[in-house]
Amino acid sequence: MTKVLLAEDHLTLLSDIALELSLRGYEVVQATNGQVALQILQTSAQLPDIIVSDIAMPDMDGFELLEHLRGSPTWNAIPFLFLTAFDSPNSVRISKELGADDYIVKPFQADDLVLAMESKLKRIKAFQERAEQSLDETRQSLLHMISHELRSPLTTIYGGAEMLTDLLTDMPDETVLTLVNLIKNGADRMNRFSNKALALIQIDSGHAKKFYQETQRQYDIHKIAQTALDQIQSEMMVDDRNVELVYHPHGEAIYVQGVFAYLLTMIEEPLRNAVAFSKDGQIVELDIQIDDDRQAIITIQDHGLGISEAALPGVWDRFAQVDREQYEQQGAGLGLALVQESVHLHGGKCTIESRANTGTTVILSLPSVTTP
Repeated sequence: MTKVLLAEDHLTLLSDIALELSLRGYEVVQATNGQVALQILQTSAQLPDIIVSDIAMPDMDGFELLEHLRGSPTWNAIPFLFLTAFDSPNSVRISKELGADDYIVKPFQADDLVLAMESKLKRIKAFQERAEQSLDETRQSLLHMISHELRSPLTTIYGGAEMLTDLLTDMPDETVLTLVNLIKNGADRMNRFSNKALALIQIDSGHAKKFYQETQRQYDIHKIAQTALDQIQSEMMVDDRNVELVYHPHGEAIYVQGVFAYLLTMIEEPLRNAVAFSKDGQIVELDIQIDDDRQAIITIQDHGLGISEAALPGVWDRFAQVDREQYEQQGAGLGLALVQESVHLHGGKCTIESRANTGTTVILSLPSVTTP
């Protein structure tokens, strides 16, 4: 429903116009002068789609009201129409200089007012659609540019490291092999960061939702969990970490509807964090089961350093870092943000529980589907 802010000091006329617009399907908010209209704008949770105002009003006239609006980044784009008895060329000139979208002289026909309002609203809508299309094209161009600029050098790094490894197979040198592994490890870390950044850009641009709708299919969450465990196990071997991963799959296959890459991220990122914040010899547990509401419940629990009560509310935020000065093993702070966005994309929920020096538990809930 189109929301109209109507400013008019003549109470009978104000009531009559409001009634006429309401009967035509508009939501009307009434103000008796410019000052009241400003107060409504400042306190309203939803801005009006259009403002219709008289000029001659006590306390603050229509010209002053329009000056305030056009000087505000928040209100500047709201279409503004004058509905006034002033028909002098000077009044029309001032209204145009201040940025009024139209000027209707009293007495008037209701149809004329509605026609003027709808004309301005259609123009604004068309402009917004063109702007959104242009922004969408810019986002896509940026997405492709980032993808190319980040991944092209990574391909070279990976290729060079593999060639060095092959060359050193017959004449092993522990120092050189260690350096090659460091190159691979650094490239893997950069690749993970670029993939997470690109995924968040896709989510923000709306392309992830479209991609989800076009490519979703059913997956056994146990198989995705095993893929995640294998990846984390491989990373621990490179980093020489001695943390035990324990998997508790309950029951047979549990199927969920979704996109493989995002489903994998949901499990992989909390596991990676759990390992990073665990000490050697500690256990990280992954538990997957289905509850009475047919929700797939994925629980990742560690017994490591935990998160302080003060830091816990912000862990889902982008670039969130938990006691960065103390724990240098964490990344850029995009992992849990991507997990949350991915879970929401799949119609699920995610929670986190943690206590400092006790451990952290991440719980993901996804709707399950019938076996394909």
